[in-house]
Amino acid sequence: MNRSLFTRIVQDLSGNCPYFQEGCDAVGKAGISALVKCTSAIRQLAYAAVPDSLDEYLQIGEKTSRDCLMHFCNGVIELYGEEYLRRPTQTDIKKLFAFHENKHGFLGMIGSIDCTKWPWAQCPQAYRAQISRGSNNDVNVLHQSPVLNDLKVGKAPEIPFVANDVTYKWGYYLTDGIYTE
Repeated sequence: MNRSLFTRIVQDLSGNCPYFQEGCDAVGKAGISALVKCTSAIRQLAYAAVPDSLDEYLQIGEKTSRDCLMHFCNGVIELYGEEYLRRPTQTDIKKLFAFHENKHGFLGMIGSIDCTKWPWAQCPQAYRAQISRGSNNDVNVLHQSPVLNDLKVGKAPEIPFVANDVTYKWGYYLTDGIYTE
C-alpha cells in the first residue's frame, strides 16, 4: 500500500471513528496513536500476522492488536463500503470481463478466488475440524461465501458471454485447487 493511501485511511479513521482518536490515560500519558493502531491492523491483514507477534514491534499487546483489527475493518467498511464494497454494476462486470480477457485470455471471468492457500495455523481449536484436509476446499468455502450470494439466488446481473460456441448467462470466478489430491 502506498504511503499516501495509508495516510488517508489513518486520517479518515481518526477523524470519524472514536477508537482511532488519541486520548490520554488516567495518569495523563498519551494513548496509542491512530498510526500505530492502523499499522497493526494492516500488518495482520497483509502478512497474516497473529496479534501477539506485533507486541515487540509496535509496543501493543495481543488484545489491543485484535481490537485494532476489528475496529479497523469496521471503520473501513463504514467509511468506504458504499463506494468500494458495493455490488458490481453491469458496466463494472463488462469492464471485468474485458480486463480478464485481455490480461489472461479468459472470456467471462469476473475474478479469481483461491482459498486453498489460506494459512490455517492460527485457526481457533473449535474450528479445526472444519478445516481438515479437503473439508474446506474452494467449493465448500464458496458455497458459504457472501461473494456469490447473488449468483446463488439468481439475482446476479445477466451479462452473457460466449466460449466455444456456448452462450453462458453469467460470468464466473476462477478458482484453484478445488479437488483434494
